[in-house]
Amino acid sequence: MEKFLPEDPKEAQKVFNSLPIKSQLDTVLGAHGKKRLHYLFLSERPEQLVQQLPELELFLTVKEVGEKDALDLISLTTPEQFQYLLDLDLWKKNDLDPKKVLHWMEILIECGETKVAQFIRTSDPDLILLILKKLLHVTTLEGDPLEVRDRIPLFTLDQYYFIDFKGKGTREVLQPFLGILYHVDGSGYRRLMDSLIQEMESELEETELRLRKSRLADYGFPDFEEALEIYRFVNPDSLVLEEKAPPAASWAETEKTRPIFYLTFQSEGPFLSSILSRIDDPLVQDRLRVELAALCNKAMVAEPIDLSAPNEIERVVRKVFHYLNLGLQYLCKEDDAKALHILQAMSIQRLFQCGVGAILLLKRKAESILNGPWFSGSRENLILLDTIHGERFEGLLSRRPALYRDGIFEDFKNIQEIRETQHLLDLVQTVTETLGERFNISPGLLKKKELAQCYPEIWKELTLSTLFLTSFANQILTGAFQFEAIHKARLKDYLAHVFERNAQGKGVVKREIRTSLKNWVESIEGDEHRRQHLLTFFDFSFDLLEQEYGKIPPGEEIDPRYVKGLLVCE
Repeated sequence: MEKFLPEDPKEAQKVFNSLPIKSQLDTVLGAHGKKRLHYLFLSERPEQLVQQLPELELFLTVKEVGEKDALDLISLTTPEQFQYLLDLDLWKKNDLDPKKVLHWMEILIECGETKVAQFIRTSDPDLILLILKKLLHVTTLEGDPLEVRDRIPLFTLDQYYFIDFKGKGTREVLQPFLGILYHVDGSGYRRLMDSLIQEMESELEETELRLRKSRLADYGFPDFEEALEIYRFVNPDSLVLEEKAPPAASWAETEKTRPIFYLTFQSEGPFLSSILSRIDDPLVQDRLRVELAALCNKAMVAEPIDLSAPNEIERVVRKVFHYLNLGLQYLCKEDDAKALHILQAMSIQRLFQCGVGAILLLKRKAESILNGPWFSGSRENLILLDTIHGERFEGLLSRRPALYRDGIFEDFKNIQEIRETQHLLDLVQTVTETLGERFNISPGLLKKKELAQCYPEIWKELTLSTLFLTSFANQILTGAFQFEAIHKARLKDYLAHVFERNAQGKGVVKREIRTSLKNWVESIEGDEHRRQHLLTFFDFSFDLLEQEYGKIPPGEEIDPRYVKGLLVCE
């Protein structure tokens, strides 16, 4: 839109206002931050545009530009829109946050007396009561002599109710508010003062929390238990696809409850996005948009997150698209025609649950390996996994399984990451079963092993690759595949046997060594898939050996304290 507006501000305003109000609104919603504010106030009817904004879009705009820079916008909101802003931003979990309360009362005062009066007339009286209860203390000083009252530096509007403001800056904000309240509704002011003296803060907070949850439910934010349903396990491998399209979510009846913000994250699910773009039935498009908004709202409650933090909202919406993308790929096996049918015949929530289910299947597999004979159910034994494998494994075992790598938890985003993780689990299972069943190497035996005068000195610094490389070194040196420390004096002989030098002078494992290992694996393992897992792991281990020992020049003394991969003794 911007490129079609004249550069001259007056001409731009004229062109913008020649558009129908719906086109103006679409232009506003298509922009973000200060650019959105710019379009809003190009309009000759900004109040009409503001009051048609979906509440979440309004909230995100205010947060993006900052409350202070959005005063003109906030001042034009409807009572319902302003209440939505407070419901999202005032609470820290189940408690009203006094700092945020004071901040928003200051914003309200800066919006002007008209906005303050609107808030007083339309807001739930218990909310105003709770806000004031958090920030001030009221007493009547009834029966005290006048000279006593004069000595106490309390604020009063009527010489009957005396107010002590809690905290720095509170008086500067609330004194003007109380003045407007007293002017707008004198009798209501007195009732409020009496309630501030008599009411218990905890009871007020509990009541207002219930009302807040009820109001947010009208915008598609369910209670916590209902929201958790999206994480209920659905096995995507046994799902029967219904032919009948599901009904749209019942809560979303107007455009205001369907913020376009969610749709801006479609790129987080590229396969899903490509299939969505092929749906041309307006009714199906509308159903999917409604269900997507409902799902995102449920996810924000289920996580749970601080609804006042836009970055956390964005993180959850990205996660929703990641799991939807994954669920669709998993079900359709990347068949576009089948994917299109699934989107038309399945609810968005069920598709999300399929993505969750695919990940939970991985978690169950990881738990099964952990509880198997090699790890014996002890998470302490997972330290024996090499870092790249251990991170993935630990990520799967977390309460909400995730892709853990380089010290960061990430969402599973696509079917390729599921396949890679499944391969990893099969590899760990195959390697540990082979070590345990064929070569009697287990965590229990490692813990009993005397490692004094060895490098590493403690069993917790051993890894699966160390177990294999050391056992293989013994196979070369002694003819027996067993996990026993290699004497430092024999290191050079072993490396000379397995390494050759490449063009850069680095030691690399000889091709014939890799070939002989492959032949050996084929002789001990009859299952093709298990053979491939073993060979993949052995290649990984040889790569580690090359990284640690291959850079050491031939003939140079090797200090086992500074290299990894082999158990070496003095």
